[in-house]
This record gives sequence, C-alpha cells and structure tokens, in this order.
Amino acid sequence: MLVNARLQDAPAFQAPSTPSAAMPTEQAPRAQPPRRLSWIWIAVAVLSFASGVFVAVADVESPEGFAVGALVTICALAFAAWVTKRAVRLWRNGRRGLAVLVATLSAPSVMLAGMGALFTLMATYGFRRGRQLRRGHEVLLPRVSREGATWVEKGDALDVAKEVAPGLAAQWRENGRTEHASVGAFAKLTLDLMALGAPPTLVAAANRDSLDEIRHTQLCFTLARGLDGRAEGPGPFPETSTASPLRGTRTMKLAQLAVDSLVDGALHEGVSARVVAKLVSRCQVPAIRAVLKEIAADEGRHAAHGWDVVEWCVAEGGQPVRDALLGALPALPDEVNSGLPDAAATGAWEVYGIPGRDLEASEYARARENVTRRVRALCEGRRKAA
Repeated sequence: MLVNARLQDAPAFQAPSTPSAAMPTEQAPRAQPPRRLSWIWIAVAVLSFASGVFVAVADVESPEGFAVGALVTICALAFAAWVTKRAVRLWRNGRRGLAVLVATLSAPSVMLAGMGALFTLMATYGFRRGRQLRRGHEVLLPRVSREGATWVEKGDALDVAKEVAPGLAAQWRENGRTEHASVGAFAKLTLDLMALGAPPTLVAAANRDSLDEIRHTQLCFTLARGLDGRAEGPGPFPETSTASPLRGTRTMKLAQLAVDSLVDGALHEGVSARVVAKLVSRCQVPAIRAVLKEIAADEGRHAAHGWDVVEWCVAEGGQPVRDALLGALPALPDEVNSGLPDAAATGAWEVYGIPGRDLEASEYARARENVTRRVRALCEGRRKAA
C-alpha cells in the first residue's frame, strides 16, 4: 500500500521535447516488405501441373488429341491458379505450412473436377443416342454402303406415304449407324472394365449390351429397306481402332470411365429409353412399333448398366471419382440437338417412330434432372431410387 501511495503522489514523468545525447531517440521499426513466393516458381509449378495432365490425358498423335490436350491444359492452368492464389495468401501471412498443405490437398480434387467437366463437354459434343465411340470430341460413325447388306434382313415393304419414304429411310439408316457404333463402344467398355479389374457381372453386362446393339443395327437397316427398297448397311469401320483410350493412373481412368458411363450410359441411354417408350404409343406403323418396343426395353437396361459402372468406379476410386462426377454435372448441357431433319423436328414423323424436337427436349430434361439427383446422392454416400 505504501508503494502504491508513493507512486500516486509522484509527479508524472515528462518526456523531453527535444532529443539529447544522453537520451537517444528510438527509431521506428522499418516496415518489412511483404513476403512473396517467387512468381517464377509459381509459373513452373502451374506449367508442370498442366503438362502432367496433358501427357496423362491427351493423345497428341492426332489433331483431335492435341485439341483435347490443349483444353485440358487451359483447365489445369485455371484450376492451378485458383489453388495458388489461396496458397500464396496463406504464405504471405506467415502460415507457410498450411499454404503447402492447401496446395497439396486441393490440387487433386480440383484437377479431377475439371477433368470431369472436360470429359462431359467432350461426350456431349455432337449428341448421339446411346453409348458412342469417340476420338477426342469427334463421334465415330460407320459409312453406309452396299457392302453392309449382310446386316439387312428380309422384310416386307412398309406402307407409308411416298413423299416421306426417302427421308424416313435415311433417318432409320442414321439410327442404324449410331446403333452400329454402339457395338464398338460396348466392346471398348468391355476392354476398359477388364483392364481395371471389374467384376464378371459388369463385363458380362457389357457383352450382352453389345449383342443388343447388333440386333438394333439389323432392325434399323431392315426398316430402312422396307421404306425405300435399298439393301444397304454399315460398311467397314476401321475408325474403331482409333477411339480415344483411357489414360493416366488407375484413379484417373476410373474417373474418366465413370464420367463416360454417366453421360453415355446413364444419361444418353436413359434419354433414348424414355423417347422410344413414348414413340411406341405414338407410332402408327405396326412393324416399326414392334421394333421400338424391343429397343426401348434394351435401352432401359443399358442405362441401368451404366449406373452400375458408375457406382463401381466410385467404390474403387473413392473421393477423386466423386469429384470428377460432381465436376461433370455443371457441364451437362441444358438442352441438346441431335440434328433431326426439319421434316421430323416438328414431330410430324413420330407416327413413323422418329421423335420430334419437343419430345427429345422434354425427355432429356427429365433424364438430366434424374442424373443430377442420383449423382449428388451417390457422392453424399446415399443411394436413392431413380
């Protein structure tokens, strides 16, 4: 108490107004320049990241592969810049360990999400019904010729108006081309599944689906012959050997296969099943209606098999595959245009089994909504009924 009283009674200390030799002035600490990562090293890291993705994914031996690789590189640069910006901010604040951790942990998820979006953009470029063969963004289809007449079965002429018969025949041959390409697509799926160690149930389903597509090809070209009398079918299809393979590590391959099966299997086959099922009730030609019934049942089963592949890839690849699937969802187009001829786009040919634009659009919207819901549920660890 005595000490406190004396302190209170003591006169306040007055700092000298001018500096003196006896009491030197304290110098204010100089502001330190903010610590920064070397932008040279950041550039090296980003370019290395992009180059790694480029080498892993792109088939640089073809122009299409080079274009795909360029797109992947652009995506990788953007995502790497996003991660780098946040890591630099942490680094400047002195939290260097956390900065390194953020960059290390974020890069794989960001890369896989970007790859998922890229794979989806490639798969939906030039929408075709069902699972397709692709080289980069290009959909591979066989040419039609008399050499393929062995794919045409005997059948009666179809009773349709003469003015629409040539256009209908051409459209059914176009359907046959996509079905024929799907034979190769399912053969490739079989090889991809075997390479990744898939269970026999998935491999068997892919082979059964390929046999279905052979039957669909025959049915489509046979209907075309019944419309215009020309026995033509798919000619030699050497492009099957140039289809883009899965590339990269096993996890990257699982991610790509999951996105491919989501788009071509779950979505495109699902859209096809929905559209063809609606056409069954609208078609007025008995022979065409019978073909539509068979195709609708098969396409619905193929879509279910696509989901089986997606779920297996998630079970095998874990979070990176989930990231790729979630990254694919925003890249799904809001609407598609399958290149219908003008005469069919109005819906006037639905009585002959060819969908109109409104039917395709409405069923695509429903299928896309279903795919989005199921993917989100799957990635959250919950399975919901379609």
